[in-house]
Amino acid sequence: MHIVEVAAEFAPIAKAGGLGEVLVGLSRELTRVGHKVEVILPKYDFLAHVPLKRLKVEIANFSVQEGSRTIPNTMWSASSEDCSLYLLETHHPAAYFNRKNIYGEKDDIARLLYFSKAVVEYLKIKKEPIDVLHLHDWHVAAMAPLLRMLHPEVQIRKIVLSIHNVEYQGQCSVSDLEAIGLKDITLLQTEPHQYNLLKAGIEFSDAIVPVSPSYAQEILQNTHAFGLEAALRHNASKIHGILNGIDLQLWDPATDAALTKHYSGKDSFEKIHTAKQLNRESIADRFALDARKRPWIGAITRLVPQKGPERLAEGLVQTIHHGGTFCLLGSSPIPEIQTRFEELKHLHKSQSLIHLAYNEKLAHQLYAALDFLLVPSHFEPCGLTQMIAMRYGTIPIVHATGGLKDTVFDPEDEKHKKQANGFVFKEWTPESLHHTLERVFKGWHQNRSMLEPLIRHGMTADWGWEKPAQEYLKLFQA
Repeated sequence: MHIVEVAAEFAPIAKAGGLGEVLVGLSRELTRVGHKVEVILPKYDFLAHVPLKRLKVEIANFSVQEGSRTIPNTMWSASSEDCSLYLLETHHPAAYFNRKNIYGEKDDIARLLYFSKAVVEYLKIKKEPIDVLHLHDWHVAAMAPLLRMLHPEVQIRKIVLSIHNVEYQGQCSVSDLEAIGLKDITLLQTEPHQYNLLKAGIEFSDAIVPVSPSYAQEILQNTHAFGLEAALRHNASKIHGILNGIDLQLWDPATDAALTKHYSGKDSFEKIHTAKQLNRESIADRFALDARKRPWIGAITRLVPQKGPERLAEGLVQTIHHGGTFCLLGSSPIPEIQTRFEELKHLHKSQSLIHLAYNEKLAHQLYAALDFLLVPSHFEPCGLTQMIAMRYGTIPIVHATGGLKDTVFDPEDEKHKKQANGFVFKEWTPESLHHTLERVFKGWHQNRSMLEPLIRHGMTADWGWEKPAQEYLKLFQA
């Protein structure tokens, strides 16, 4: 099949979050099994410093109409991570993709709508039949109505929309849509004078893929759909939840260059424990911590409301109360949350590592050093962090929601007892988290051998992209 993936991110060259890792993992696997896969993304200014393979001009100059302006563009081709890339360079007076950031600009709506229209214009020029056009999140969802309503001459058999997080929807005005030629689209309206780009993809795509089976059910409920529950229920027959995978090359404790000592799921527990202790001591030495104050519990996350910063703070206090060490890597765009964790850092500096800025190398090292990873998300479409943790022999403690519910199984859950690999708290309350952490500490101090099957199950499970890619292919072929 000829599959075209369109997104705003592609790891590692253009990564802001999990979307970039998902796109490269899926695209690489689909390419590996013999399909023609092309990935289209903006040519950000920071890509000038990335050593891309076979970088060349694909189309030197083509025009895109934005309102009354005609904007020249160049399409480049290259390869990265064994994938074929197409990079849109726009010569726009607003320098849309010369900002050093993927997101977070005041004109993100205009930037990404322009990118969506420019990709449509490129596909028109290319005139190559496409079996599946795969769109990712609201960033490029406007391509669906553009193609179906305005450009049916582009030969695309089916359009698939993956929803990585329904909370982010691309709210815009009618003038934003009119700038790219979409007029009188009442179907995209969610409130008076407000339009919704994610809804555009929901209504005009042929299939919708939330990134885990449980999340696919949750977004049909009012509490998780953020106002789009009616549109999602109306299109429920198109919804197919598919769990993400992780990059097994990038996240491998047997080869990870960031680690002090390597190990794998095939090793003896003695070797695994020794290697993790050496990795722990390396971090303890750097940050003036005591590697003996265990267990080491931590989190590697963005500090936003979705990720449950309240529960993280409670987990930190409870861990230290039980004589353990808490490690947090992440930052918040919300000043109040950032300030709260700055205060916790000051209060508990002898028994905590709170690094309030993301550091990729330190993330790898923490996955190897921690005993437990706390993931108390209020909701979680899929989550990659719990899968990465398990691959590194770190036991996850998660809230039973979305992809966390689909990947982490508690030893007290009779249905999944034989595949138990972590601890799960069912209610998003302080009491539920407290009770689960008490179980963790009891197991740690009184019956540590009961944790070994959890570690083994997590380390030896297949968290890669082979199975998810086959599910995508099954959907595409259907």
